[in-house]
Amino acid sequence: MQYLKKEIRDRILAAAVDEFKEQGYADASIRNIANNAEISLGNIYRYYDNKEALYFAVINPFMESIKEFFDNEFSFTDKSMKEISEMLISFIMQYNDELLIICKGNTVHYGTFVGYIIDVIAGKVRELIQSVFPEIDSKIKNPEFCTVVAEGFLTSFFKVLKCSDSKETQERNARELISFYFGHMKDRFENFDVD
Repeated sequence: MQYLKKEIRDRILAAAVDEFKEQGYADASIRNIANNAEISLGNIYRYYDNKEALYFAVINPFMESIKEFFDNEFSFTDKSMKEISEMLISFIMQYNDELLIICKGNTVHYGTFVGYIIDVIAGKVRELIQSVFPEIDSKIKNPEFCTVVAEGFLTSFFKVLKCSDSKETQERNARELISFYFGHMKDRFENFDVD
Protein backbone atom coordinates (compact mmCIF):
# COMPACT_ATOMS: atom_id res chain seq x y z
CA MET A 1 0.00 0.00 0.00
CA GLN A 2 2.90 2.39 0.76
CA TYR A 3 4.13 1.94 -2.83
CA LEU A 4 0.77 3.10 -4.14
CA LYS A 5 1.00 6.29 -2.04
CA LYS A 6 4.46 7.08 -3.39
CA GLU A 7 3.27 6.34 -6.91
CA ILE A 8 0.33 8.73 -6.51
CA ARG A 9 2.55 11.44 -5.02
CA ASP A 10 5.01 11.02 -7.91
CA ARG A 11 2.17 11.30 -10.45
CA ILE A 12 0.88 14.44 -8.77
CA LEU A 13 4.35 16.01 -8.75
CA ALA A 14 4.97 15.12 -12.42
CA ALA A 15 1.62 16.62 -13.42
CA ALA A 16 2.32 19.70 -11.29
CA VAL A 17 5.70 20.25 -12.96
CA ASP A 18 4.03 20.20 -16.37
CA GLU A 19 1.20 22.50 -15.29
CA PHE A 20 3.42 25.06 -13.52
CA LYS A 21 5.88 25.02 -16.41
CA GLU A 22 3.16 25.68 -18.98
CA GLN A 23 0.86 27.99 -17.03
CA GLY A 24 2.95 29.62 -14.32
CA TYR A 25 1.83 29.56 -10.71
CA ALA A 26 -1.06 32.04 -10.96
CA ASP A 27 -2.76 30.33 -13.90
CA ALA A 28 -2.02 26.75 -12.88
CA SER A 29 -5.10 24.67 -12.10
CA ILE A 30 -5.25 22.02 -9.40
CA ARG A 31 -8.09 20.44 -11.41
CA ASN A 32 -5.79 20.11 -14.45
CA ILE A 33 -3.07 18.63 -12.26
CA ALA A 34 -5.52 16.08 -10.86
CA ASN A 35 -6.80 15.19 -14.35
CA ASN A 36 -3.26 14.81 -15.73
CA ALA A 37 -2.22 12.73 -12.72
CA GLU A 38 -5.35 10.61 -13.27
CA ILE A 39 -6.61 11.03 -9.73
CA SER A 40 -9.57 12.78 -8.18
CA LEU A 41 -9.33 16.44 -7.25
CA GLY A 42 -10.04 15.58 -3.62
CA ASN A 43 -7.16 13.10 -3.57
CA ILE A 44 -4.62 15.85 -4.30
CA TYR A 45 -5.69 17.58 -1.10
CA ARG A 46 -4.86 14.42 0.85
CA TYR A 47 -1.24 14.98 -0.19
CA TYR A 48 -1.00 18.78 -0.45
CA ASP A 49 -3.02 21.36 1.47
CA ASN A 50 -3.24 23.82 -1.42
CA LYS A 51 -1.63 24.96 -4.68
CA GLU A 52 1.13 26.80 -2.83
CA ALA A 53 2.14 23.66 -0.90
CA LEU A 54 2.25 21.73 -4.17
CA TYR A 55 4.33 24.49 -5.79
CA PHE A 56 6.83 24.33 -2.93
CA ALA A 57 6.94 20.53 -3.18
CA VAL A 58 8.10 21.01 -6.78
CA ILE A 59 10.49 23.93 -6.19
CA ASN A 60 12.09 23.21 -2.79
CA PRO A 61 14.11 20.16 -3.91
CA PHE A 62 15.43 22.25 -6.79
CA MET A 63 16.44 25.06 -4.45
CA GLU A 64 18.25 22.51 -2.27
CA SER A 65 19.98 21.15 -5.39
CA ILE A 66 21.13 24.66 -6.32
CA LYS A 67 22.61 25.14 -2.87
CA GLU A 68 24.30 21.72 -2.96
CA PHE A 69 25.67 22.27 -6.46
CA PHE A 70 27.14 25.70 -5.82
CA ASP A 71 28.37 24.93 -2.29
CA ASN A 72 29.97 21.56 -2.97
CA GLU A 73 30.35 20.79 -6.67
CA PHE A 74 30.80 24.03 -8.55
CA SER A 75 34.25 25.53 -8.26
CA PHE A 76 36.53 27.59 -10.45
CA THR A 77 39.66 26.08 -8.93
CA ASP A 78 41.82 24.35 -11.53
CA LYS A 79 39.08 24.40 -14.17
CA SER A 80 39.04 25.94 -17.62
CA MET A 81 36.18 28.17 -18.73
CA LYS A 82 35.03 25.32 -20.99
CA GLU A 83 34.87 22.92 -18.02
CA ILE A 84 32.99 25.49 -15.95
CA SER A 85 30.58 26.11 -18.81
CA GLU A 86 29.90 22.40 -19.26
CA MET A 87 29.25 21.95 -15.54
CA LEU A 88 26.72 24.79 -15.64
CA ILE A 89 25.08 23.52 -18.83
CA SER A 90 24.74 20.02 -17.40
CA PHE A 91 23.12 21.37 -14.23
CA ILE A 92 20.85 23.71 -16.18
CA MET A 93 19.62 20.98 -18.52
CA GLN A 94 19.04 18.61 -15.61
CA TYR A 95 16.79 21.19 -13.93
CA ASN A 96 15.37 22.84 -17.05
CA ASP A 97 11.73 22.32 -15.99
CA GLU A 98 12.27 23.75 -12.52
CA LEU A 99 14.07 26.79 -13.95
CA LEU A 100 11.16 27.40 -16.31
CA ILE A 101 8.76 27.16 -13.39
CA ILE A 102 10.75 29.80 -11.53
CA CYS A 103 10.84 31.97 -14.68
CA LYS A 104 7.05 31.86 -14.82
CA GLY A 105 6.80 32.11 -11.06
CA ASN A 106 4.66 35.22 -10.95
CA THR A 107 4.17 34.63 -7.21
CA VAL A 108 5.13 36.50 -4.10
CA HIS A 109 7.88 33.87 -3.76
CA TYR A 110 9.43 34.61 -7.14
CA GLY A 111 11.54 37.43 -5.72
CA THR A 112 12.84 35.18 -2.94
CA PHE A 113 13.78 32.40 -5.36
CA VAL A 114 15.42 34.72 -7.87
CA GLY A 115 17.14 36.70 -5.11
CA TYR A 116 18.66 33.52 -3.74
CA ILE A 117 19.89 32.42 -7.18
CA ILE A 118 21.33 35.89 -7.86
CA ASP A 119 23.17 35.85 -4.51
CA VAL A 120 24.66 32.45 -5.28
CA ILE A 121 25.73 33.48 -8.79
CA ALA A 122 27.12 36.80 -7.49
CA GLY A 123 29.27 34.90 -5.00
CA LYS A 124 30.61 32.69 -7.77
CA VAL A 125 31.20 35.71 -10.04
CA ARG A 126 33.26 37.30 -7.29
CA GLU A 127 35.17 34.04 -6.80
CA LEU A 128 35.83 33.81 -10.55
CA ILE A 129 37.01 37.40 -10.84
CA GLN A 130 39.28 37.10 -7.81
CA SER A 131 40.72 33.83 -9.10
CA VAL A 132 41.91 35.46 -12.33
CA PHE A 133 42.41 38.99 -11.08
CA PRO A 134 43.14 39.14 -7.33
CA GLU A 135 43.51 42.93 -7.32
CA ILE A 136 39.92 43.43 -8.40
CA ASP A 137 38.97 45.26 -5.20
CA SER A 138 41.42 48.00 -6.08
CA LYS A 139 39.74 48.44 -9.48
CA ILE A 140 36.00 48.02 -8.82
CA LYS A 141 34.57 50.23 -6.11
CA ASN A 142 30.89 49.37 -6.57
CA PRO A 143 29.99 46.82 -3.85
CA GLU A 144 27.02 45.67 -5.95
CA PHE A 145 29.08 44.95 -9.08
CA CYS A 146 28.92 41.14 -8.85
CA THR A 147 25.22 41.23 -8.00
CA VAL A 148 24.49 43.42 -11.04
CA VAL A 149 26.45 41.06 -13.30
CA ALA A 150 24.65 38.04 -11.80
CA GLU A 151 21.25 39.68 -12.25
CA GLY A 152 22.02 40.56 -15.87
CA PHE A 153 23.16 37.01 -16.54
CA LEU A 154 20.08 35.48 -14.91
CA THR A 155 17.69 37.78 -16.79
CA SER A 156 19.40 36.90 -20.08
CA PHE A 157 19.46 33.23 -19.18
CA PHE A 158 15.73 33.20 -18.38
CA LYS A 159 15.08 34.66 -21.85
CA VAL A 160 17.01 31.75 -23.38
CA LEU A 161 14.99 29.24 -21.34
CA LYS A 162 11.65 30.77 -22.25
CA CYS A 163 12.27 30.27 -25.97
CA SER A 164 10.66 27.14 -27.29
CA ASP A 165 13.88 26.09 -28.99
CA SER A 166 15.19 22.54 -28.93
CA LYS A 167 17.36 21.44 -26.00
CA GLU A 168 20.42 21.56 -28.27
CA THR A 169 19.69 25.16 -29.25
CA GLN A 170 19.07 26.13 -25.64
CA GLU A 171 22.38 24.53 -24.65
CA ARG A 172 24.21 26.41 -27.40
CA ASN A 173 22.55 29.70 -26.43
CA ALA A 174 23.37 29.14 -22.76
CA ARG A 175 27.01 28.42 -23.66
CA GLU A 176 27.15 31.70 -25.59
CA LEU A 177 25.79 33.61 -22.60
CA ILE A 178 28.20 31.95 -20.18
CA SER A 179 31.11 32.72 -22.47
CA PHE A 180 29.99 36.33 -22.93
CA TYR A 181 29.44 37.00 -19.24
CA PHE A 182 32.29 35.00 -17.73
CA GLY A 183 34.87 34.28 -20.44
CA HIS A 184 38.23 36.05 -20.59
CA MET A 185 37.80 37.73 -17.22
CA LYS A 186 41.50 38.48 -16.85
CA ASP A 187 41.56 40.30 -20.21
CA ARG A 188 38.54 42.35 -19.23
CA PHE A 189 40.06 43.61 -16.01
CA GLU A 190 43.74 43.97 -16.97
CA ASN A 191 43.19 47.42 -18.37
CA PHE A 192 40.07 48.24 -16.41
CA ASP A 193 40.19 51.81 -15.26
CA VAL A 194 37.24 54.05 -14.54
CA ASP A 195 39.11 56.87 -12.78
